[in-house]
Amino acid sequence: MRRFNPGIFEPLVYIVQKPQSFRIIGLGGLGLFTVLMLYQAFSRGAGYGMAGLLLLGVLWLESSTTACRRCRHYGTWHCLGQAIVVSRIFPRVHSGAGRLLYQTHLAALGVYLLYGLFWLWHVPVLGILFTLWIPLLLISADAPNGFSWRSSRV
Repeated sequence: MRRFNPGIFEPLVYIVQKPQSFRIIGLGGLGLFTVLMLYQAFSRGAGYGMAGLLLLGVLWLESSTTACRRCRHYGTWHCLGQAIVVSRIFPRVHSGAGRLLYQTHLAALGVYLLYGLFWLWHVPVLGILFTLWIPLLLISADAPNGFSWRSSRV
């Protein structure tokens, strides 16, 4: 698959695609996104907050079964400890995630981000900040050599 040429944004893309950036921008940003989104949703009603928690649970379960079980860092603290928890619940899978699983992963993330942005836009500053953060999340999550959970092990 041919990679997108970032043009004048190449230095930014180079910095954001480092593994350390994914942990800070991707996972740290997603954590902050989740906390602020749930705060906004619960402040409008318990049902809205519970719906956000349900979507978070679905995203966590989907990420755990699709990516974590197949990742080379399975059972480590690499992604802020999620792989430790996953290794205690689910057995490791040695085959890479196929196209359908990958698209399901992207769909679950997309639904979660849209629901969260809906609540964060109730505070326009948060809506703007996290709308600008989403491209950084996507760039940091697009590893130049691909993810270990997408390829089969030899």
